[in-house]
Amino acid sequence: MSICRLSLGLVGDARIAHSPSPAIHDAIFGDDTYTLRMADDDDAAAAAVFVAAERALRGINVTAPHKQRAARRYADVLDADACRAGAVNTVVYGDDHKAVLAANTDVRGLLVAWHRASIIVKDRTIALVGSGGAARAVVVAALDAGAGAVVVHARRDAAAAALVDVATALGVSARVADGSAEARGDVVVLAAADLDDVGAWLARCARPAAVVHELRYGPRAIASRNAALRSGHLFVDGTSMLLAQAEAAAAHFAGRALSDAERDAARRALVGVLRG
Repeated sequence: MSICRLSLGLVGDARIAHSPSPAIHDAIFGDDTYTLRMADDDDAAAAAVFVAAERALRGINVTAPHKQRAARRYADVLDADACRAGAVNTVVYGDDHKAVLAANTDVRGLLVAWHRASIIVKDRTIALVGSGGAARAVVVAALDAGAGAVVVHARRDAAAAALVDVATALGVSARVADGSAEARGDVVVLAAADLDDVGAWLARCARPAAVVHELRYGPRAIASRNAALRSGHLFVDGTSMLLAQAEAAAAHFAGRALSDAERDAARRALVGVLRG
C-alpha cells in the first residue's frame, strides 16, 4: 500500500477533546496529521463518522463508545485480537477507501503495561470493573497472560453477563461478581470510563494489598490513585498501556515497524501532554 500523505483520525464521543492521541501521532507522522472525529453513542451518528473517515482518511483509532460498533462494521478484516475481543480500536483504509485491517492494539498495550509494571497476572484472579470495549481487551489479555479467573464488576448486570459469555467462549474462567469475598481480585483493572466512587468499587472488588491498574491516565486517574493508596493497594495508571497501544496502531498505519526515533518522539509528545 503506497502512502502519499497520511491522514489519520480518532473516532469517539466528546471525551476525545482531551485525548493525547493527536500529539502522539503528529509526533510520528508530522503536524496536523491527526484529527478528532466526534460522534455520540448512537448507531446513525457513528456510521456517518465512519463513512466520512473512509472517504477522507488513511486510518483511524476508535475509542469509547464505538469499539464494538467498529468491530461489527469491519468484521471482514478483523485481526486476531479484534476477533477475540469483538472490539476494534485501529482501522486502516486502502487506496479504494475500504478497510484493509481492523485491529485491537489494546490487548498488546495491556500486556506491555503489565510487563513494564511487573504486574503478575498468571494464575491470579482479575477483578475487572467495566464491560465495554476496553474491558473486552482485558479479557483477551488475561487469557494470554494466563490469569486464573476473571470476575466482572459492572453497573449493568446484563452487560456484565454478556462479557462473561465472551470470556467463557474464549476459555477464560469468568463469572459475574456476586458481592462475596471470592469476587475480589489480586489484580483490579478499572476499565470503566467513569466511576463515581472509586473507593467503594475497590472495597467490593480488591483483596488486601491488591494491584490496581487504572486504564485512565493523567488527571482522570488521580481519584483512583488516591483511593487505591489510601486502601493500601499498589497503583498503576494507564500511561504505559496508552503509549504501547498507540505505537502498535502507528505501526499499522505506517505499514512497518516504527523506528527508535519515532518511538522516542511519541514518548516525548505524551510526556509533554501529561505535564500540561
